[in-house]
Amino acid sequence: MKKKILVIDDEPEIVSLLATELASHGYEVESASDGMTGFEKARKLVPDIILLDVMMPGWSGFDTANKLNTHPQTYDIPIIFMTAMGENSTAGHYLGKSHFSYLFKPFRFNELLTILTNVYGI
Repeated sequence: MKKKILVIDDEPEIVSLLATELASHGYEVESASDGMTGFEKARKLVPDIILLDVMMPGWSGFDTANKLNTHPQTYDIPIIFMTAMGENSTAGHYLGKSHFSYLFKPFRFNELLTILTNVYGI
């Protein structure tokens, strides 16, 4: 059974690139272009992992993660934050928590694959 990944990012080019690359590695990929839609999709799909952009209009990635963390259907879904923000940002709040990881943009696709396979076994 294919592992499901939900990509939440407001940049269509990034979503398209990730969807293509992840699908070519055997993942089932769904996407959302904003945090609220991503939260709703996560509740319905219950993906194996979420790739979440930090800086988005409306709900930021952190707002979305907070909503996901407090909902009974989504609280334990691992999240990989994708951010262009430095390590000294609000992202530090999530560092060290077991089901959160970070990719600092720009990143190489093999970095993502390494996290998916080595950290989460997906």
